[in-house]
Amino acid sequence: MQRLTLDEYLGLHGVSLPISDYTLDKCRFPHGLSERQKRTFQRDVQKHAAAYQEKRAAAIREYEHLVAVGEIVPKDRIQVTIERAKFGHPDNASTQAARRVCEKRHIDWENYTDWETYVSAS
Repeated sequence: MQRLTLDEYLGLHGVSLPISDYTLDKCRFPHGLSERQKRTFQRDVQKHAAAYQEKRAAAIREYEHLVAVGEIVPKDRIQVTIERAKFGHPDNASTQAARRVCEKRHIDWENYTDWETYVSAS
């Protein structure tokens, strides 16, 4: 039984971004494109974007199925906050906020090591 958030699961399957990054390195055209090249490029981009969305949707359905079966247990907010406080960079604003939340709720995030037997407090 693993504890994973949906974002972590999607990251493991390479579909963590909400949109495809297929065109990130294909946008430099020093002399422009002809109309035919534009149409071909748009068709290619649409094909890859649709394939990416199908793959992402399949990964989300698979995650939901694994949660329903019980093979994966989704992390709750407290565990995500503890992990962010413990493993985040101290200069990061979200890490600082997570540490403040842990201090407010009297959670010892620095010495927390009991990840396997973690039980939700809520």
